[in-house]
Amino acid sequence: MDRALYSIRPYTESDLEAEVRIDTAVDPLHPHTLEELRHWIETATTGVGHVSLRFAAADRRTGAVVAYGVVQHTSFNFHPLKFELYVAVHPDFQGQGIGRELYAALENEVLQRSAICLWSMVRENEPRAVRFMEQSGFVPRRKAWRSRLDVARADLSKFPDRTRPMADRGIVLTTLAEEGRERPEVRQRAFRLCTAASADVPRMGEYSPVSFEEFVEFDLNGPGALPDAYFLARRGDEYVGSTVMDRDLAEPDTLQVGFTGTHPGFRGLGIASELKRRAVEYARTRGYRFLLTNNDSLNHPIWAINERLGFRPETTWIQGEKELVPRTPTSVPSGRSPGEGHSRPQKDPQG
Repeated sequence: MDRALYSIRPYTESDLEAEVRIDTAVDPLHPHTLEELRHWIETATTGVGHVSLRFAAADRRTGAVVAYGVVQHTSFNFHPLKFELYVAVHPDFQGQGIGRELYAALENEVLQRSAICLWSMVRENEPRAVRFMEQSGFVPRRKAWRSRLDVARADLSKFPDRTRPMADRGIVLTTLAEEGRERPEVRQRAFRLCTAASADVPRMGEYSPVSFEEFVEFDLNGPGALPDAYFLARRGDEYVGSTVMDRDLAEPDTLQVGFTGTHPGFRGLGIASELKRRAVEYARTRGYRFLLTNNDSLNHPIWAINERLGFRPETTWIQGEKELVPRTPTSVPSGRSPGEGHSRPQKDPQG
């Protein structure tokens, strides 16, 4: 990187709009909004002990931010010495070493915190990013897909209505809106289901349950939350299955499919398939054109349901891991350092 042209500095509140602009330029298929980013900022360090550090690269000639990078702890696989790292450079400024400079600054930050591992993701169809990952010492471990469903073309013939068979088993199909999103007992039941259903979801690292506060911010309080599109299966007083959808604020004709999970004691009954069917019908009757979701390549049961519905991958991510040799810790100030910022928290993206 030419230091006469570009500088690396701590991320500030005023850089939020630049981040949205950069992300949209890098991944125009999946834009997001400033409102969504602000929510991610507020929730990134909800977990106790979570750290999120960020830097921006600015053009000295104009002052414009042309790239940013973040390294942070993750949720659902939290480890105090393992971090996720991501760097984004605006396409007009790629190939000048800016991303490498950001990466070095972020890695140095976590090495001072005795980090032992980094995780990162790059798009499979971007050779420069793949080379950068390999040259930086990351070993590819698995893949993840970003998939799209054209709602009008979804094939529901393979998904018969199972309402009656479920009722015969004492399972009630409902929504968060019907149950009452603000009721404390409803929130606690939904949290217990999330904790139980998430334990064996494929992921980098080992499973680490999120706190109740994290769950509320992730799944209940997002800016695109739709309580009537939060589908639940209940048996007695406990929830045994869920499929969650949110509005895509950047694409009004699109819904984001979040976590789909079934309690381990109730798998094999078709609960996830029925909730997925209801989700597609919801989108169809309300005029939405697309559903978007993420899947780990090792989460075969959920991907099988999505594929039968008609979801097709449009972006493939390579997930890499890099082992680090920790340095002797130096003095790190408590609370946020000047370079601390936030990135979107890592929900369990298994739609």
